[in-house]
Amino acid sequence: MTISASQDVVQQQPVQLLLIGSDKNSEEFLRATLEEEGFQLTFVKNSAAAEQLIFEKPTVFYDAYLFDESHNHQQTLQNLKLLQALKKDSRYAIVPAIFQTNSQDTREIQHCLENGAYFYLLKPFTKDLLLSVLNAALTGFTSHQELTQRITDLQNLRPLVQQAHFQIKTVEDARSLSSVLAYITPTPKETSVGLFELMLNGIEHGNLNISYLEKTKFVKRGDLQTEISRRLSLAENCEKRVAVIFKRTSEKLEFTISDTGNGFDPLRYLDFSIERAMDNHGRGIMIANKLSFDELEYQDNGSKVTGRINLT
Repeated sequence: MTISASQDVVQQQPVQLLLIGSDKNSEEFLRATLEEEGFQLTFVKNSAAAEQLIFEKPTVFYDAYLFDESHNHQQTLQNLKLLQALKKDSRYAIVPAIFQTNSQDTREIQHCLENGAYFYLLKPFTKDLLLSVLNAALTGFTSHQELTQRITDLQNLRPLVQQAHFQIKTVEDARSLSSVLAYITPTPKETSVGLFELMLNGIEHGNLNISYLEKTKFVKRGDLQTEISRRLSLAENCEKRVAVIFKRTSEKLEFTISDTGNGFDPLRYLDFSIERAMDNHGRGIMIANKLSFDELEYQDNGSKVTGRINLT
């Protein structure tokens, strides 16, 4: 998969996009914009045709789905039905879905976000915005896909680990540890994504003090990893670690992640909002809250978070 030369994650195969329900004008714009960037596009008339293509006659694995819900409420419901079917299938559960709309109904958009449509494009949108949102979705998917590929069958390990304490410093540390700890849980794929996102927040925003607006800028320029490496090398950050504590009881699994930062207000990130629907990041806490844990609790002004998974 090739995103672009400026992005942090680059693979060899072209990105395969499935575009669902686009009208003629939208299709022409998307073709002109995305094919020029090297994306491979497949257009289908509606979600029923998409479902048949994905589940009944699978010939291509699509890296992202672009739903166009600009036409009517019924189309939105059908799109959400397909999205839920994708989420229930382990092969497609973490594939990103991007909804295009011209609706200003915040309740309907919020409903879609709560059902897994984490990326939104409000019409009319520019080429730059389209590419920024699409690259953000694909980069996140690539990272999450890498986590799930590290997960192998270690079923016998689960009941043996009762408590553990770790300290991590780098993004690679977070990838490795989130994958290992996910083995302990009933749903490793879903849990690994949430654990990684929470650890990543602790590194980026807590220990390295990268603000939300700064990350927006770095992601847009494609040099976030360079900035993380630069800040990790600073003397003031060399000894900083994110602490990760795991505890098991008869009723639940508990993961507590603490950083050395000044904290933040987590409430606005637990659920997604229309104001941030087209941002190129900022979905990790919501994904952890909705996908990975039964309960997410922040403490110490936001510098400590505990995710709980019920066993009973």
